[in-house]
Amino acid sequence: MKNNIFQLILIISMLLSGFIWFYYKIKLLYYFYKNKYYKNMYFYNLEKNKKSWKKEIGSFFPMILLVFLIRSFLYEPFYIPSESMMPTLLIGDLVLVNKFIYGIKNPFNNNYIINNNNPERGDVIVFKYPKNPKINYIKRVIGLPGDKITYNIKNKQIILYPVNKNNVYIKNNVIIQYNNLKKSNYIQIFKEFRKYLNNIFIFNNFSKYIYGGLKLFEYTENINNLSHQILFSPEINQNYLQIYRQNNQPIYTWIIPNNNYFVMGDNRDNSYDSRYWGFVDKKYLLGKAIFIWMSLEKKENKWPTKIRFYRIKEIK
Repeated sequence: MKNNIFQLILIISMLLSGFIWFYYKIKLLYYFYKNKYYKNMYFYNLEKNKKSWKKEIGSFFPMILLVFLIRSFLYEPFYIPSESMMPTLLIGDLVLVNKFIYGIKNPFNNNYIINNNNPERGDVIVFKYPKNPKINYIKRVIGLPGDKITYNIKNKQIILYPVNKNNVYIKNNVIIQYNNLKKSNYIQIFKEFRKYLNNIFIFNNFSKYIYGGLKLFEYTENINNLSHQILFSPEINQNYLQIYRQNNQPIYTWIIPNNNYFVMGDNRDNSYDSRYWGFVDKKYLLGKAIFIWMSLEKKENKWPTKIRFYRIKEIK
């Protein structure tokens, strides 16, 4: 998700139009006072500059400023370009992100001006990718600061141990539950190295890569009474990706540091998330995705073909 280019264009447009807007306001004020000494000077200059193209550009400043303030502090639209959050979010979905729910930030340096709520388990959040803050990601919050997480590579399920007030892990408190295992209606197209995939229908058998389609399975994942579907494939062995190894912890086990969050995509075998690059610091949070306001029928790297009105709904 790359909204940074639009944000940069918006800032440049705001500064340019704002400079012109203030220039003409000051010029107008100057003519107003000067008119006291030179008869009709104010009206003459006002008419002379009425059709100036520079003045027309400056007239857009209030509107651009309003858009900038809304995007920076209130709500911002984001486009979904990948399949990592299927089936919750599909390629072509346009989501509305609540930017003030976790606090208000300075849009120029990303520091918090006002702290608000903290993310909760199950929230679908937009954040800056910690390894490259120029890129925006969207994932689901799985673990909070202090949680201990263990991931089962075979059944793709998560065991989560929260901590109590004494920093002791509560092992009999089931935070995440799974039920309703069934075959999904979704088919995932993969391009992977041959040695990591088995029993896959092969489209191209002339290189070291396999292009294959897999019928996915799905669970209903329940996190703190919030239910959503996740997709996975038992055939996929994820060892071809470098798992993030935390110091003094076994593989597929993580303890989340303070002010950090563990995030994952709902399409568990096609999501590059905290399992591979680590945690999301709170300073990188951009907001919570709350609503799909438009959805375009679109395949990756293809032009959209139609609008999916049935996709317009609240995000859970």
